[in-house]
Amino acid sequence: MASLLKPKAGSVASMLAMLFGVDDLEVGDGDASLPSSAIGASYVDDEGALVAMLVADYSFAAFSGAALSMIPKGGAEDMAKDEDLSEGVRANFYEVANICSRLLMNDQSTHIKLAELVEGAALADAVGTLEGSAVIGFTVPIPRYGNGKLYFVVS
Repeated sequence: MASLLKPKAGSVASMLAMLFGVDDLEVGDGDASLPSSAIGASYVDDEGALVAMLVADYSFAAFSGAALSMIPKGGAEDMAKDEDLSEGVRANFYEVANICSRLLMNDQSTHIKLAELVEGAALADAVGTLEGSAVIGFTVPIPRYGNGKLYFVVS
C-alpha cells in the first residue's frame, strides 16, 4: 500500500464546503506549528497503529461541530473560548474528523479509520509518536461562525 496523502487547501475546501452546505470555502494554507491548546483525532491503520492525526484549535472544533447542528454562534464562541465542547458539539466534531479521514486516502493508499478524540497530555503523546511526520496546516472559515485552524500530522 502507498503512503497517506498530504491534503491540499483545495481538497480541504471542497470537502468542508460540501459538509457545511455552501458552494465555496476560501481555505488558506496555514503554518505548520501546532497550537498549544487543541483537540485531536487519531487515525489508525488496519493493524491499529497510529499513522496520522487531525489537530484542530478549539475555534475549528467548536464552530465546525456547532455548524452541523446549527447551534447559535454565541454558544460556539463560548465553547471555543472556554475550550470546553458540549457533548453534541463534540460528537459532531468527531463526525467532521471522521469525514476528513477521506482527505488522507485514495485507492492506492493505506486504509485508515478514526480511532478517538484526544486532548491535553494524550494529544501531546499521540503527536509525539508521529515525530518527524509532515504537519500541514490550514485556516478554515466556518460559514456563519468564524475562522478556525486545522492541521494534519501525516506519517
